[in-house]
Amino acid sequence: MRDPLTVVQDHLAAVHTGDPDAMAADYAADAVLVRDVAYQGRDAIAGYFATVPDRLGDGRVAFAEPRLEGAVVAVSWTLVGGPGNGASGTDRFEVTDGVIVRQTVTLDGGDF
Repeated sequence: MRDPLTVVQDHLAAVHTGDPDAMAADYAADAVLVRDVAYQGRDAIAGYFATVPDRLGDGRVAFAEPRLEGAVVAVSWTLVGGPGNGASGTDRFEVTDGVIVRQTVTLDGGDF
């Protein structure tokens, strides 16, 4: 079974490839993604991820190294280029049995 840091690192690699199915595959079937609203379930999360490339335009997400904060894996990020250039935040991932069960996104400023 993959440890929490590996699960999150694999997820971030999928984010870099821009593949919504690969991104969603790391989530439990009933996982929750909490951003500006909550997305419940892997299919809903995959649907959210499918919208990300349009919102990023020609920009990309630059991630800091994932770090453990107790039982949670935290990842800070910044958008580079595109319409959201300079937006930043931190994602916190709760991982159970090798899958993400909850991800909470905290934005430092406006949305993207």
